[in-house]
Amino acid sequence: MKYKIAYLIILFTYLVKAQNNYYLGVEELFNLGIEHSTQLKASHIKNSISIEKEALTEIEQLPSISFTATNGYVGKASIYDKNFSFAEHPDIPNWKQNYGLELKQTIYQGGKIKNNIKSAYISRQISELSLEKDVSDIKLVLINNYLELFRLYKQKDVLLKNIEEAKKRLNNIKNLKKEGIVTNNDVLRSQIDVSNYELSLKETQDNIIIISQQLDIVLGIEEKNIIVPDTLFLEKKIFVENEDYYVQQGYEKYPELRISDYNIEKAKVDEKIAKSKYLPNLFLSAGNNLVRPLPNTSPVQDLYINSWGINLGLSYEISSWFDHRHTLNEAKYNINLQENLKEQTRENIRMKVKSAYIKNKEAMDRIEVLTKTIQQAKENYRITNNKYFNQLSILTDLLDASAVQLNAELQLTTAKANFIYTYYLLLQASGNL
Repeated sequence: MKYKIAYLIILFTYLVKAQNNYYLGVEELFNLGIEHSTQLKASHIKNSISIEKEALTEIEQLPSISFTATNGYVGKASIYDKNFSFAEHPDIPNWKQNYGLELKQTIYQGGKIKNNIKSAYISRQISELSLEKDVSDIKLVLINNYLELFRLYKQKDVLLKNIEEAKKRLNNIKNLKKEGIVTNNDVLRSQIDVSNYELSLKETQDNIIIISQQLDIVLGIEEKNIIVPDTLFLEKKIFVENEDYYVQQGYEKYPELRISDYNIEKAKVDEKIAKSKYLPNLFLSAGNNLVRPLPNTSPVQDLYINSWGINLGLSYEISSWFDHRHTLNEAKYNINLQENLKEQTRENIRMKVKSAYIKNKEAMDRIEVLTKTIQQAKENYRITNNKYFNQLSILTDLLDASAVQLNAELQLTTAKANFIYTYYLLLQASGNL
């Protein structure tokens, strides 16, 4: 078994050498992630669509211009008497032409055009805030994977150190067995302990490769790169403000809450648009027509006639009053709904901030406790190790002391990663990420 494990470790070492180490800082992590994120590319496309929609609504203010041209062949006409007996073929032109140019300008439409422009503008603002929220969400996902990678590297270092210590302990136990002081059972149990550490190391190394490849794909770099995080990142000093500060920041900056404000404003604009449906439309039009042959003349004359005119029109849709009450009620209910959703968002901000703040404080407390625990675990292992080799304790006590020391070191790394992650969670919940 130990030879197989040794072979796997040698194979892994060879593969790592065949791959490239890519040293990645947090700033570059965010920049590459934002640049290559397919989700953000979709958000940018949606934002571009909202910009084009806003431009289209502004065009509605301009007059509409239409041009028509008709050119066709007129077949020979036949005239019949009352008994459908053929009478004659009148002499009429065989070609007809009609050219028209019309310009139409809306003067009043109950504020519909103005409110449509305002609604499109609000939709664009919502799209930009959604893009901002997506960037924040992407950063949080990236930092979570980055911290997991960091934790794995720390775990690898701890395991390598414990494997080295376990092998030294195994050699010392083998020497004791040669002297007849301990039984072969202690040797076997120590070998199993080394094998378990080596298996854990192999699993950790595989996880480093997996997460590195996932980040390679997301960041748009070569997939064979093994990402190495900033070694000083976990030791970075972070000052955490009080809980109320992050709640207030969330109320001012959190994208979803600002989106809620725009949704309320848009709902109010939609109500105005609904009201405009029951107001008259006033428009001005001007046109020119060139027609051949002369219409409504007998006999038909093969001549052109050109005419122009200016009209002031008023239209009113009477049937709109049938659904007047329901349409306006729907618009009002939508305003109430958006105001309710804003309150829900405010509650969610408070809950997210409070949860992240508590978890951050918990991780900080765990760091303090585990720092002391590691010192105690190391001292306990040193004492137990001396006792065992002086035949004052059994091997189980020594292995337990080693396991306690290992777990404390791994838990400290996890606590440091959690502290930083919950800090970024606070930033995200308060709209500062």
